[in-house]
Amino acid sequence: MPTVSYSTPLLADYAGDTTKAWFVYFDITNTATGECQRKQFRGGINYWHDPADRAKAGEALARQWEKKLKAGWQPSWKVTETGADQFAGMTFLAALDWALKNYRASKPTLRAYRTTIKFLKKASKGLGIDKIKAEDVHRQQIKLLFNYCQTHLGWTNSSFNKNLGYLHALLESLIEWEVLEFNPAHKIKLMPVVETQKYVPLTEEEKKTIEGHLFIHHYAFYVYLMVIYHTGIRPKEVLALRIRDVDLDRRTIKILPDLEEENSKTKKIRHIPINDHLLPFLREMQLQASPFDYFIFGSPYGSNGNRGKGSAAGHVSGASRPDYFRPSPTPIKRDTATRLWKKIVWETLGIEKYQYSLKHTGGDDKILSGMDLDALKELYGHSSKFMTEKYTSKIKDVRRQHIIQHSPAFVPKKE
Repeated sequence: MPTVSYSTPLLADYAGDTTKAWFVYFDITNTATGECQRKQFRGGINYWHDPADRAKAGEALARQWEKKLKAGWQPSWKVTETGADQFAGMTFLAALDWALKNYRASKPTLRAYRTTIKFLKKASKGLGIDKIKAEDVHRQQIKLLFNYCQTHLGWTNSSFNKNLGYLHALLESLIEWEVLEFNPAHKIKLMPVVETQKYVPLTEEEKKTIEGHLFIHHYAFYVYLMVIYHTGIRPKEVLALRIRDVDLDRRTIKILPDLEEENSKTKKIRHIPINDHLLPFLREMQLQASPFDYFIFGSPYGSNGNRGKGSAAGHVSGASRPDYFRPSPTPIKRDTATRLWKKIVWETLGIEKYQYSLKHTGGDDKILSGMDLDALKELYGHSSKFMTEKYTSKIKDVRRQHIIQHSPAFVPKKE
């Protein structure tokens, strides 16, 4: 890999003029050849129309690229008489290893990606294509690798889909780094899977049991869960919400994606309406009495405190922990909320369903109450109805009933 020098990534903001496309730019030079490249990246920052929001996103993108440069990121250099492109001739497996080494994600995510690569190495060796070059891999080779993993390495359909998602991410990273020109896993169909308890909505009796217990023993946690149920916001997004993100007068919750915190699954700003059932819960929290940058569902303890253990311990002892899931300066980890749900709902109440089932339950209940699928799609921030339908098992029943009740007669009867 060539030795390089680079300038500090900066944001071109046109003095706050949001009618123009802002971008982050820097110069990077191959010190061996003297070749200099000016790089520009937008990274979705122009989704934000408010200058302050766009500036925040732009500065985060600049910091992100500075970290990549420090980690060794380089563009593709021109082939010279003294040396070849750093990626020329790289095998597919070597490219995946390189992508993983330079991928920025949480440790659990990196472990999952590493496992996927491990499987693909075994499959490549079994098929005799472990030396194939990255640029020679197409959809056919990817399908052969995945078929081998199912046939010889014990992959289930669920494993197939999960690992395909991980591979997609690594391949997209290679495209960004200009190692690949296209994603060879593009449009490979997912395998059908049997519905699991993760996605089974709560029954009416289960909802009553959960409400009755949490309302008395862990009310603040119950309010947090109601935000998930009523809005469809993912648990990680809910825990990242700050007081400044909620406007009770306009009855909206704003999710402003942060490129570093990864607090949103999309790059678009979302404005989620607060319905009549959720509004009283949020008003009761007296959010205006706390600093603007406090987390709505946070912990009063610093980052060195054992937040998860304390929250769970408070429940085990039978005592309510009113200091958790309240406006606080420190965020609560996603795992803490998950462990508390398991401790209360699974172990104490005997309801073996996942916290994320609240989103599916909310989707079903909204469809049954008459909400249009387009409205639910808008609420959940989905790009297609197909994605929204995954969160409601009752949509087919509603459509079937509509067909039964509204189908016309062959020859209408005269009145």
